[in-house]
Amino acid sequence: MARRRGVDDELWLTVGAYVVPQLLYAAARLGLADLLVAGPLALEDMSEQTGAHPATLARVLRALASVGVFARARDGRWRLTRAAEPLLSDHPRSRRTAILFAGHEQHLAWGSVMHSVATGQPAFDHAFGRSLHQHLATDEAAMAVAEAQRARRAARRDPAVVAALDLGAARTVVDVGGGGGELLVALLSRRPGVRGIVVEAPHVAARTRARLQAQGWGQRCEVVVADAREQLPAGHDVYLLAEVVHCYDDDDASRILRNCRGRRVVVVERVLPAGGRASADRLADLHMLVMYGGRERTRREYAELFATAGLRLRRVAPTAAWVSILEGAPRVAR
Repeated sequence: MARRRGVDDELWLTVGAYVVPQLLYAAARLGLADLLVAGPLALEDMSEQTGAHPATLARVLRALASVGVFARARDGRWRLTRAAEPLLSDHPRSRRTAILFAGHEQHLAWGSVMHSVATGQPAFDHAFGRSLHQHLATDEAAMAVAEAQRARRAARRDPAVVAALDLGAARTVVDVGGGGGELLVALLSRRPGVRGIVVEAPHVAARTRARLQAQGWGQRCEVVVADAREQLPAGHDVYLLAEVVHCYDDDDASRILRNCRGRRVVVVERVLPAGGRASADRLADLHMLVMYGGRERTRREYAELFATAGLRLRRVAPTAAWVSILEGAPRVAR
């Protein structure tokens, strides 16, 4: 009589689940989906165009086909499936850049997870010998992948933030760690009289400045190079930090918030549920530790963080995305 598989068996099956993400990474690196978008191809043609070992490529394709990614036609040629579409570079559901980053940087960092468990410090730094920010500043290929991934994430997140955030009577907005400035531009598009400042690291600032100039936002958006832990432009109406605070531990996060010397501080972050139930939120919390040394926080933890920075958490509002808007103001006039 066959033994019925139980909950414990399902859990232990995840131990081998890392194989599929790494095979997806290989497919993304080789650009297999993009090769097949015009129609089915023979293995020999795919091997020639990617430089992959023919017999091994066949094994990779068969393994991915076993989980629904790619399929082999009766004539032996390989074709796309719906499950393979996120591997395409140019597709509304594309996850290719996320897979590329996960398959290399994240994979190696998580391989050193015990460093984080033992020390409370980022495993990425241990695995790569430098922080993720330093890595992206010196590795053009990794930076390009991270930029593309960030832009796709912003495209899903920013409309929800814009819909839920009221700038009120603000005349200036400082976007701390604003990346390419997409969220700031989306906010300013609805408020013609408001000016913006993007604060970024040197390796990001140059790209952002060029992008904003090319898009015609150079007159309304300034780009400033600064380390937010040390200093930020002072005296502005709104300080916006979208998925920035979770990259830092409490000490550095408090320093950044304390440097927001203005009338309003708006933090856009995932807010953890108060309970201890395992969920995607809790997994994201550990991911921030492994990659950055940061953390996700509950509403109470954000209130405490704001308080240490001399701020009062006034409002927490959910959005249609995975993030909430946490609004704070100085406890005393600055």
